[in-house]
Amino acid sequence: MITVAFVHVGSGSLLPHIMVAAARRSMPAARIVHLTDEHTDPVAGADEVVRRPYDGTYLMTYRLAHFAAMAPCNAVFLDTDVIVQRDLTPLFEWEFDVALTVRDRKVIDPEGADIAADMPYNTGVMLSKPSGWEFWREALRVCAQLPEDQRRWWGDQHAVKAAADVLPLCILDLPCALYNHSPDAEGDDVAGRFVVHYKGFRKPWMAQRGAREFGLP
Repeated sequence: MITVAFVHVGSGSLLPHIMVAAARRSMPAARIVHLTDEHTDPVAGADEVVRRPYDGTYLMTYRLAHFAAMAPCNAVFLDTDVIVQRDLTPLFEWEFDVALTVRDRKVIDPEGADIAADMPYNTGVMLSKPSGWEFWREALRVCAQLPEDQRRWWGDQHAVKAAADVLPLCILDLPCALYNHSPDAEGDDVAGRFVVHYKGFRKPWMAQRGAREFGLP
């Protein structure tokens, strides 16, 4: 069985509900696990809710701590602003311990720097087999030592690169173009993508898809 796991804390967003509905449609046999704090309501459609305390500060460290604490399994780790369009289960027949989605184009930050150089992996879609669980413990260790601003945001992407660089594991690179694609415009043709990532300004597009495809306003 494949486990789909995601971290979501807080209330008011429909995106996690859309993400779970899409994952269920594409991978009906998957076990879907909502990783959260002690207060957040369960996301509709999740099979299990796992809670750990959260003080509201270092979200990136908290996310990796949830992953590292899970019992080793065949897992797909997702952000809540993604829509899985095709079954990811066959990927687990490939040889890897951890599979990460690699940025295939420049990502320019507000200062004009290309963040893909330092953070080549987008952590919105990641896969792990039980043999790769050391990876998540190492990524958590690295993230916990980063500056405070990175532990709040971006830190997980620095941490997974560091873990991939030092651990003797089989790391499979998956192209973001297929497995973690962010469209440039709302009307882009995304039919051939396995996963569409509606990060940043694209989130309203995902909400509109949720209304059309799942009746989730």
